[in-house]
Parts: sequence; C-alpha cells; structure tokens
Amino acid sequence: MALTHSPCLSSGGPSGMVFELLRDCFTLEDPTSGFDLLFELCTHIAQGRVSPSMAYLLGASRLLALEKPLGGLRPIAVGEVLYRLVARTLGFQFREALADHFSPLQFGVATRGGCETIIHGLRATLDLHPDWVVLQVDIRNAFNTVSREVLFRELRAATGSLDQLFPFVRSFYARRSPFYFSHCSREDEVTLFSSESGTRQGDPLGGALFALAHLRALRTTASEHPLCLFPSLADDTHIVGHPEAVVPAFHTLEGHLSAVGLTVQPTKCAAWSPSGLSSSLSLPPGFSLSSAGLRVLGTPIGSDSFQASFVRDALEVDVSTGHQLPLLGDPQIAFGLLSRCYAQRPGYLLRTTPPSLALMSTYAWFDDTLLHICRHTYGIRFL
Repeated sequence: MALTHSPCLSSGGPSGMVFELLRDCFTLEDPTSGFDLLFELCTHIAQGRVSPSMAYLLGASRLLALEKPLGGLRPIAVGEVLYRLVARTLGFQFREALADHFSPLQFGVATRGGCETIIHGLRATLDLHPDWVVLQVDIRNAFNTVSREVLFRELRAATGSLDQLFPFVRSFYARRSPFYFSHCSREDEVTLFSSESGTRQGDPLGGALFALAHLRALRTTASEHPLCLFPSLADDTHIVGHPEAVVPAFHTLEGHLSAVGLTVQPTKCAAWSPSGLSSSLSLPPGFSLSSAGLRVLGTPIGSDSFQASFVRDALEVDVSTGHQLPLLGDPQIAFGLLSRCYAQRPGYLLRTTPPSLALMSTYAWFDDTLLHICRHTYGIRFL
C-alpha cells in the first residue's frame, strides 16, 4: 500500500532513486518482478536488522536551500526513498495506535482534519467563554532540537504496540545521519552536514517521533493545570483558559519543554481574548498582544474585520501567483499548477472561517479573478 500510494514526482535522495522506479520494477501483480525480495529487504530494515554503515547510507539526505520571501534560507531535506518507503509503511501499520496514543492533546499525528478540529474547537470554546484567553506558544527550531534520549524513552514506554517501532528508530536515530548539500553554481562541490539531534526533516515518521517527546511536556502540564486546554498540532501549542490560569500554565509548560530539549521563543508567541486583554495579565516579555485576533494554524480567529482583512490578503497572494504562471512558458505545466495548487488555500479558509457577508464577497472576488485568469490567460471557457 505504501508503495502503491507513494507520492508521484517525489524527488530522490543522494542516490537518485525515486518511488516511480520502485513501482515500475517491483509490482505485487507480477510474480517475476522480485517483489518478495523487496519485501524481505524492507522487513529487515523495519526490524532494525541493518548494519551501522547501511543505516548511515539509508539515513542520508540531499539538502536544498530555498530563499524565504522575507530573506534568509529555508533548508529542505530529501531522504533516501528506501528509508521513506519503510517509514511510510510503518506509519500506515501503526496509524490507529498513534491516534490513540496522542489523543486528546496532539492533533498533528494520525488525526484527519486536525487543523480544522483545533480551529473550530477554539471558536466554540471562546464563544462560550469570551473572557478566556488564547496563548500561542512558539518553540525555537523545535524538530531539530528535541531530545533523542527522551524520544527513545517515550517510545519504549509507549502503551499498545508503539514500542515495536523502537528497533527501527534506534537503528537510524542512535547515530548521526549525513546531509549532502550541492552548490548550484558549483555542482561538483558538495558540503557534508550531520543530523545529530532532533528528528530528521523529510522523515515520514519525523512528526510522530517529535510528538512523542513533546507529548510528555503537554501531558504533565495538563495534569497540573486541569482548568486549561492545550490543543496542539505538532509544535504549535495553544493554551486556552481563564486569564488567571493561562499564565501559570505557560510557565509550567515552558519548564517541561526545557526538560525535553525544547526552548520557547517569546517573540513569536501571541495572546488574544474576545473580550480584550486585561492590563493585569502579566505575560512574559516579548509576547505579542493582539486586540483584533490571531492567526491560528493559517486561518484567522478574531473580529469580523480582522478575518475579512486576513482572507483578502491571503487570497491576493494566490491571485498574484496565478497571474505569473504564464511566465513558465508551458501552458500545460502552468495549468497543472493552477488546478492542483491554486484552490488549496481558499478551500482551507472556507472550511475554517465562519460565513459572513464580508468573507463571502471576498471569495466571490477570488472566483471572478480565477475565471478571468482561465479565460484570458489560458483560453479556457466554462459553461
């Protein structure tokens, strides 16, 4: 199943192998394709029965660097396909066990519609308690800094069948993994980096492994502060409760996060309340205090004007991108990007924002603009 449903056109790691190659060479329907040999090899990898040198090679990644819109570089790691195939397979096999383990605090692992669940839950809670406060907690470089030692302990102590993942995780995370970075201007020059802490980017199990260590801090804090809610998606944690309760809960969470190797970044934390924030709310220095609303998991929560402005700004970015697609030169590629990517953000915003006249007019403007791009740029006509 993991091989059949592997992502199309996904890039390969340092060896250059891609999922399409494995699908073409090894098929379950063709008894002569050698699928049994591939299955046996993947079973050995999943059980952690690989040598350290083989684990070093399979755990390697190709490193890319993309420029951020506001400056700086965003590293993108592409792991070896064979490792990703085994990790994806284990993710499928342990999906139910992962969902049971992380419920009800962590919605970022094996939870369908986790973002929507948190967003609508926050809206409903604040409708019932408009005097409550939402604190957004940001963690500095979370996935790369979480303690692997804590991760191993949590995995071995996990209930159910999750401890069966330990041999596989240990074989690839008990030692450093190489990242190979090729310079665009000098393709023959390769710089070697090492991943020695945290979870590896591009690992299909990376999110679940990070959440295992992160969950310890969440559970301990939630047990010590039962009057607060702590809905989290991966490293995006929200503390919801009465103003007198959320600040002590934050300080407790900060201490428990430190114990698993994670550091809070106050300058990227924020707070908001529908009834307004009281001057007596003593938040740590650096917290952003909003009077209109917050961006929560990519969607706005706040006043009608704040939500309408947020949605308009977000869709204007997509409109600008849509007008630039013809610059690619190939109409087929441009339309493929338009049809596959263009509707993702508005679709998500439609699912996560409440209907209002201001928002509906913004979505209508977006629809009209999309029709204009299709008609005048690509020559597409709709009945």
